[in-house]
Amino acid sequence: MKKGRLDMRISYGLVFCTIFLLTCDPSTEASAYLDPGTGSMILQLLLGGVAGVVVVVKLYWEKVKDFFTREKSS
Repeated sequence: MKKGRLDMRISYGLVFCTIFLLTCDPSTEASAYLDPGTGSMILQLLLGGVAGVVVVVKLYWEKVKDFFTREKSS
C-alpha cells in the first residue's frame, strides 16, 4: 500500500472517530418522549436488519461452504 493512501485512511479514521465521539456524548441529558410510533419504527429497523442479514447469508452460503470444505488434491 502506498504511503499516501495510508495517510489518507488514517486521517479519514481520525475524522470519523472525532465526529462519532462528539455526537455520542453521554454527558448530555435528553428529555425525550418515545411514543408508540418510535418503538414501532425501531422494531421495524431491527427486523429489516435481520432480514437483510438472512438474505446476504442465503446468497453467499454456497461460497462460504465451499471455501471451508475444499477437497484436498491428490
